[in-house]
Amino acid sequence: MKKLLPALLFSIASTVVAQDCSDLFFSEYVEGSGNNKALEIYNPTNQIINLNQYWVTRFSNGSPIYDNGGKTNLQGFILPHSTFILVNGQTEDTQLEGGGISPRCDPALQQIATVTFNGMLDGVYPAPTYMNGNDAIALFKDPVGNGSYNDFLGLDLFGAIADGILNDDEGWAPFTQEWVYKNVYVDSVLVGRDSAFIRKYIVPEGYYWLPWTSGHSLIRKSHVKHGVTTLVDSFNVTLEWDTVPGGEDIWDYLGSYTCGCDPASSATNIAEKGELFIYPDPAEAGRITLYTDEVIEWAEIFDITGKLVYKQNLEGQTGIINFSMFVLPPGIYLLKVRSAGNNMMNRKFILQ
Repeated sequence: MKKLLPALLFSIASTVVAQDCSDLFFSEYVEGSGNNKALEIYNPTNQIINLNQYWVTRFSNGSPIYDNGGKTNLQGFILPHSTFILVNGQTEDTQLEGGGISPRCDPALQQIATVTFNGMLDGVYPAPTYMNGNDAIALFKDPVGNGSYNDFLGLDLFGAIADGILNDDEGWAPFTQEWVYKNVYVDSVLVGRDSAFIRKYIVPEGYYWLPWTSGHSLIRKSHVKHGVTTLVDSFNVTLEWDTVPGGEDIWDYLGSYTCGCDPASSATNIAEKGELFIYPDPAEAGRITLYTDEVIEWAEIFDITGKLVYKQNLEGQTGIINFSMFVLPPGIYLLKVRSAGNNMMNRKFILQ
């Protein structure tokens, strides 16, 4: 059975989402040692974006499909002109079949995603953040919300997805694609690396390319205002990405991306007055995180019959509010919060 390359969605989506500052795109790529991997996503808009409809996928080793590279449905939200950080979620060293160890991700890197409430840890292998420099990473939006790849819109692409047809009976490739680098010499002295590029080649058995995008961090150039939504024959890294100096395991710039979409006047335009956001939804284990632009005094939760089942004094908190709630059965609930100005805001959510 033959399976057509699904990456054609990028070409279709380019006519829809390629406008400047209109939707999310990748802003930093961390490819450190072991499993020290992370992806930063930037919100270039003036709106708070709920991430429930966004997916990150990995096309492993030049594959035309993400089956072996994994996909992750993002959770939470991104404030305007802010970032969301997806970090490798492995917390223990793991013994590999045939010998060797898959090391845990550095806890210091994982804390950047978890402690600051602007990111999440990725799932188990083969999740997208198990990339090793020669995998294409894609950002998709699912406007229908059913998790079906057929409905995805391509928002951004790091690298290049191989073209061709997957033949389940014969296997795919003798051909694959990877982005590599060209050495630059003066006489016989190596002085640097020229622009990264893609080339198609026959993969010799047991042979492996070390790509240009391996072993360091990359930051998107500040002039970039939308993601790559059209498949190309070559991926020139240096056109839109800058290398972070210092070698492996450099993630000092995560969470601080500068973009031309961010006018100075938008810094305080975080939300329309009276907006309330909840993460995660569905909620689990009686814990939710709120975001609002107003000072909140009280939070109340009602069941579907209108009965008050929980109330908490938030003591004048504002912005991102993290709190433990209650022990309640799964179901649909209504959250009401009252601001210091006596303004009431409502948001329905699911508890599972």
